Amino acid sequence: MTSDPLSWTLRFKKHKTTVLLMLPAQESIQSTKEKLHSALKARGITGINGDPIPEDPSELEFGIPIDRNELEKGWIRLGVPAEENSDSATKKPGAGRPKKGSLTDSLQAADIRDGQAIAFRFRKITHGEDEDSDFEDPGWDVLIPSLDDDEHE
Repeated sequence: MTSDPLSWTLRFKKHKTTVLLMLPAQESIQSTKEKLHSALKARGITGINGDPIPEDPSELEFGIPIDRNELEKGWIRLGVPAEENSDSATKKPGAGRPKKGSLTDSLQAADIRDGQAIAFRFRKITHGEDEDSDFEDPGWDVLIPSLDDDEHE
């Protein structure tokens, strides 16, 4: 496989697991979830730190670092625009723009950069639950390796 100079290498992190994916900057968030899900399944991973891999890629959530240079500061959920995958009657079909909101729902539009770490977690979405509700945010299970040899317990 040859590398595409327009592709980005992204590091998807959960607990002690890191998955590297090469994706184009214009890749949609939903397609990125599908590719990460496929990569996990292809490696035969059934769960990470006690959390089973969901059957539906849409149950993956992404988190971006509060500070790209200091991942220890934590993560915030990557929001996806509400118009994702919506076809409004006011839009002209085939008006020269890519479909599925790919300009507003891309990695580049989400201000993600080449080489960036992205946290991921699994979330079971029920019908009575508001997908954007952050009332009971379970947090992000990402362990960042430390270079300190002087850790005392």
